Amino acid sequence: MILTPQNYYSTEANQHYFSVSQIKSFAECPARTMAELRGEYVRPVTSALLIGSYVDAYFEGTLDRFKSERPELFKRDGTLKAEYAHADRMIARAEADKVFMEHMQGEKQVIRTGTIDGFPFKIKMDVLHPERIVDLKTCKDFLPVYKPGAGRMSFIEAYGYTLQGAVYQTIEGHSKPFYINAITKETMPDIAVIRIGQEYLDAEMTVLRHNLPYYDAIKQ
Repeated sequence: MILTPQNYYSTEANQHYFSVSQIKSFAECPARTMAELRGEYVRPVTSALLIGSYVDAYFEGTLDRFKSERPELFKRDGTLKAEYAHADRMIARAEADKVFMEHMQGEKQVIRTGTIDGFPFKIKMDVLHPERIVDLKTCKDFLPVYKPGAGRMSFIEAYGYTLQGAVYQTIEGHSKPFYINAITKETMPDIAVIRIGQEYLDAEMTVLRHNLPYYDAIKQ
C-alpha cells in the first residue's frame, strides 16, 4: 500500500501498518485499539488535540486550509475561540527563539514506510533535516507527569516520545539524532529543544522488538 497525506490516517492504512500511536494504544488498551482498527470506535477530537494540530499546521504552512476545514475553531462573530487565539501566542513565542526555529528547518511532514523485525510500520516526521529528525509537540507544561504504577516521570517519557524517536530513527534508516521541539500551553508559553539520548532510543527499541509479536498476534 502506497501512503499519501490523504490516506495516511485511513482505516486501511492503520490495518496494514503499525505506527507509534497504534503501539501506544495497544499498550494501553488492546480492545479499544482493535475497535478502532475495525472502524467500530472513533476517538473524540478534543480541544487539546486541535491546538496541537493548529500549531503543526502553522509550521507546515497549511494553517489557512486547516482553519477553513475546522469551523469549530471560531466563535459566532468569526473570531478565534480563546484557546486557539492562545495558540497564536504559543507560535509567536517559538518564532522569537533562534535555536527553536533553526531546528524547524527542513522537509516537513515526511512520510516513510519500512519494517521492524519484518512488521510493517509507517511514520510521518514533522521535520526531516539532513542532520536530524525533529518532532513538534505542544503540552500543558514541562513539569513531571504522574502515571499510575510508574510514579512521576518526565513528560518525554510519560507521553512515549522516546518510543516515537526510536521508531522514526529506525524507519528513516540513517540513525539521525532525534529532537523534540516543545511549546507549552501556559499563560506565558515556554519552549524547549530536547535531544533524546541514543541510549534511551536503543532501550525503547529493545522493548518494542520484544512486544511486537504479541501486538501483531492481537492484530491478526
